[in-house]
Amino acid sequence: MLRLILAFVDVMLHRRGPDSLPSSSFLLWSLVGVSLTVDGLILVLAERSGRWFAVSALIFGFNVWFVWALLRTFNRQPRFRQTMTALLGANVILSLLQAPLVPLLRDSDPQEGAMTLPWALAVIALVWAVDISAFVFSRALERPYLLCVAIVIGYALLIESLRVTLLQPVS
Repeated sequence: MLRLILAFVDVMLHRRGPDSLPSSSFLLWSLVGVSLTVDGLILVLAERSGRWFAVSALIFGFNVWFVWALLRTFNRQPRFRQTMTALLGANVILSLLQAPLVPLLRDSDPQEGAMTLPWALAVIALVWAVDISAFVFSRALERPYLLCVAIVIGYALLIESLRVTLLQPVS
């Protein structure tokens, strides 16, 4: 187990690509469960409503579909398990690292406008998440890193606009 966690840390630090991870269905499904659980716990920590859980699950499904579609576009479908495993493992570790920030971010006033330490750390974690995803995609697709950064940023903006639209107050 420790070896697997260290492998995900190596992926996060660009020392290993997704090709160095096992192509195991059991590992992938285990990480799907762990990832959904961690996301759910973070939403509980943030004191979010049931609607947030539904939107989070929907976006998780879109993320899985996006990885498959991107790999299919570049004719790299056989790498799906390893790529998804790398992304989910890194996401779980990054989410656990961000969990202590959730209560601090929840209690801060978004209208204040000042950049506090929790917000600065959250922005750093967001940039790191984009970096990790772009690195994993660049290795899986065998394409330039900057192209993958552009793909990840474009997809992240699309998903964020979907999240904002779905979470608008219902009148």
